[in-house]
Amino acid sequence: MPVVHNPDSAFSREMDRWNLPKREGGFNADGYVAFPAMVYKAFPNENGKVMCGDPRTAMGEAKAETFARKCQLTVRSPEELEKALRAGWEETPDAALTRYDTDQRTIADTAAARHFSDQRMSAKAQAEAKVADDATHEHVADVPVRRKRGRPTKKAVSGATSEQDV
Repeated sequence: MPVVHNPDSAFSREMDRWNLPKREGGFNADGYVAFPAMVYKAFPNENGKVMCGDPRTAMGEAKAETFARKCQLTVRSPEELEKALRAGWEETPDAALTRYDTDQRTIADTAAARHFSDQRMSAKAQAEAKVADDATHEHVADVPVRRKRGRPTKKAVSGATSEQDV
């Protein structure tokens, strides 16, 4: 047998507020709301394993929580979401792990192509490339070129003008 409450009672008014969505002034959920949303990015952990978050956060470890926060970003609008996706963030942790793997393979392929093309360079350029490779354990896809800044020396300029006069 159903229980009937007086619609003018405080209990009925309170129950009506709890059954009304928030957008209409009640306390119930509005339904699906797209934003704020979480996006993810994978990083190598201190032990070298690539992760998107850390399961040790459940135990309250400070380092794990710090790492997990680094892997997550909250976006509050479609514009922020688009900007984050362009910056390398993904909508799911699995997609973030896949993207990290794809990016690393791309860097490795580019570095391998550079190593192949290094065979045709001069000995001095090969030595510079070897120094750049030995400086890090990661793939070096492009060796930075050091060029002198500023104007050429007067000696080079005066030599060039004297040849034109002759």
